[in-house]
Amino acid sequence: MDYPRGPVWYIVATIVGVGIISFGILTKAITLTLAFLLFVAVYWLLHHREARILEVAVTQHGIRIEQNDEFIPFGEIKEFWIIHNPPFVSDLKLKVTRNWNSVRTIHIFGQDPTELRNLLAPHVKEVEREEELVDLIARALRI
Repeated sequence: MDYPRGPVWYIVATIVGVGIISFGILTKAITLTLAFLLFVAVYWLLHHREARILEVAVTQHGIRIEQNDEFIPFGEIKEFWIIHNPPFVSDLKLKVTRNWNSVRTIHIFGQDPTELRNLLAPHVKEVEREEELVDLIARALRI
């Protein structure tokens, strides 16, 4: 998800980053300094490429993510929930069984969450959940 960032965000992020790196150098915490530099490098690499829009389809047997040629059968989806709070967030969350990243997030801006719920509910258990703290923090910090 791309969040809008103004000049103030970049100024504050630079000040915080330089502060953390300076602290690491002054206290001879080389691991902290290297870890933070690695974090900055990975963040920069991930956020300086154009976001892809993937076409996702709900079929009779599961969910197909077209561009990745990925298919998630309903039998591998334990539960789902929809977090819909426009204009801030509109996500379909799937708890799947087959991989280490057990919660998949699909952004559904522009889609009717009720229609999506009606398509999924006959096949997968819906649960009520709120937005997770880490998602709230990421959105607040615009990262």
